[in-house]
Formats: sequence, C-alpha cells, structure tokens
Amino acid sequence: MLLTPKSINDLSCEWLAYALETAVSGFTVVDAHAGTTGRAVLELEYETPLNLPSRLFVKLPPADDLQQAFVTSSGMGRRETRFYTDLSREIPVRVPRCYFAVSDDAGEKYIMLLEHLEDSGCTFKNARKRYSGDYVRQVLAAFASFHAAYWNSPRFNADLAWLQPPVQHEIALPLIEQSLKMYAASMPSVFRDMGELYLERTDDIHQLWNRGVPTLIHGDVHDGNLFFGVDGPGLLDWALVAKAPAMRDISYFLAGVLTPADQQAWGPDMLRYYRERLLALRVAAPSADELWQQYQWHAAYVWVGSAVTLAMGDAWQPVNYMLASLERLHAAMEILDSVDAIRGAI
Repeated sequence: MLLTPKSINDLSCEWLAYALETAVSGFTVVDAHAGTTGRAVLELEYETPLNLPSRLFVKLPPADDLQQAFVTSSGMGRRETRFYTDLSREIPVRVPRCYFAVSDDAGEKYIMLLEHLEDSGCTFKNARKRYSGDYVRQVLAAFASFHAAYWNSPRFNADLAWLQPPVQHEIALPLIEQSLKMYAASMPSVFRDMGELYLERTDDIHQLWNRGVPTLIHGDVHDGNLFFGVDGPGLLDWALVAKAPAMRDISYFLAGVLTPADQQAWGPDMLRYYRERLLALRVAAPSADELWQQYQWHAAYVWVGSAVTLAMGDAWQPVNYMLASLERLHAAMEILDSVDAIRGAI
C-alpha cells in the first residue's frame, strides 16, 4: 500500500492509479484552497477509456498548523473518511459519490476522492437562488427520511458504535471569549448574552443539546453544505456526522436559512411539517411542543459554531459571510427566545 498523501503536492499518477484501480497517465490541479480542510479539484487522464470521471474533488488535511491540530484533535478527517467508506452508500439522502477514502488512525493524514458535483449538474447556495417554502420543505423531507432510518437505532450499540455525540471541543471556549472581546460592542445584546451563558455553563448546555432520542445527524447543516441535484437536495461535508437528537440538524438548517420574517411566518409550520413526515415514516416523533423547545435550544448550537468561526477571522469562512449569517441567526434566536429557554432548561 502506498503512503497516504498529506498535501496536494504529494499526489502522483502512481498513487492515483492505486486509489482508482486503473492506470492514470496524467493529472492537473485546476483548483486548490483551504478552509477547515484542504480542498482541490483534479482533472485526470486515463491510459484507457473507463467509466471514471474526468474531474474529482479532493479533500485533505489543511495546510495551516493550527487548523491541522484542530481537525486532528476533533477527529474530523478520520470521521468523514469512515462515513464515506462505511455509511455513504446506505443513507437515504443524496451525498457525493466516493471513489476512494482513507485515513490513518490518528486522523493526521487522510484523503477522499469524491464526485465533482458541478459536473453532475448540482447547484449550491440554493437558499439564495431558489429560496421558497417549497425548497425548505424539500430539505426537511429529506432530513425526515435520513433521521427516520436511524431513529434510536440498536446499531448505535453495534456496527455504528463509532458514532458518538458531537464533540465538545475545548478550543471553543477561548475562541468564543475572543469573539466577545472583538465583536460584542457592535452586536445585538443576544450575542453577548449567549456568549456569557455558554462560557459560564458550557457542560450543562452540551448536556442539554444531547437530551432526547438519538439518531444519525449530519451536524453542520449550513447552506454551503447543501446542494440540489435532479433527485432533490443532498448533503456534503460529513466531518461532523454524529449520534444526536434530530433537532440538532433541523434547528441548524431553519435558524441559519430562514429570514427573520419567514422565521416568524413559517417556523412553527415547518416544524409541524417535519414532524408529519417522521410520523408518516412510522417514527415515534416528539410532540410539537417538545420539538419547539428543542428548536429554541439547538438554534444556539448554530450560534456557537458561528462565533467560533468568526474568531478565526477569514481562516475558515470569510468574516463578512459570518457577520451576515450571525445577523440572521441573532434575529432567529430573539424570535425563539433561545437564551432564556436554555437558561430555564439548565
């Protein structure tokens, strides 16, 4: 077995031939950049015509040392690799096709060769391009199918025992503290209130977010990780796949995507729609009141990820993008009364 490449510069025709099980005569890196992980697009040339794509999307460890340490310690690369090797073919939601994936035991070196979704006619940032109540319902229906398949599954004690509750990463505390110092003065009061509550009651809040029936969740359902193909919505970037209550995904999606006006107009109806889909799939779904309460709690989970990302400057996401996301999220948290709901529950 050839050594796993740690960067795009370590790729070779020999390694690609090993991974794809066919002779590769050449390749070109047509795009490469780094976010939370390293990403690149390859154009490939094969010695003989095969039913393999001419372009592949590649995921590798990030180049920055701090980001590498974060990804390794949180298990993101190792977890996503295992998702693609063990789970991706069975789940009832569209995901990128995986042609090869491997990780070392520590998760320091990993690589995934994935479908280039644009070549498959998929579109991205759909909440902006085709935003409608129908689009939101299509995403919720896809999530209902996905969550129902693993709802309180006995497999979590068997072949899926490697899936654990979402990581409570110690790096979040100093980064949220940094976000408060940098931005609290220019943000609405909910930013400071949520940040101070999280710093004071971190463990209690994470226990609250794990309260409820577990299922398989994606864990990072912002608009950039959703795509739309001929068969409907799909999900990419599975590095935070976990075992947790379904509302972790639903709250993340609704709180991050709905405008304030639509949050007020559609929020309760969308939760009812999601619950109806679960019931139709014979899931013993929580009551409408329970779902609403969990929505209040988990909307703040989205805030934690956003505040942490904001503290990293442009390293993970552009600051302007995060500020715009937080503006929408703050409005949702105020409408949902999330801070007081969490304070009362813990």
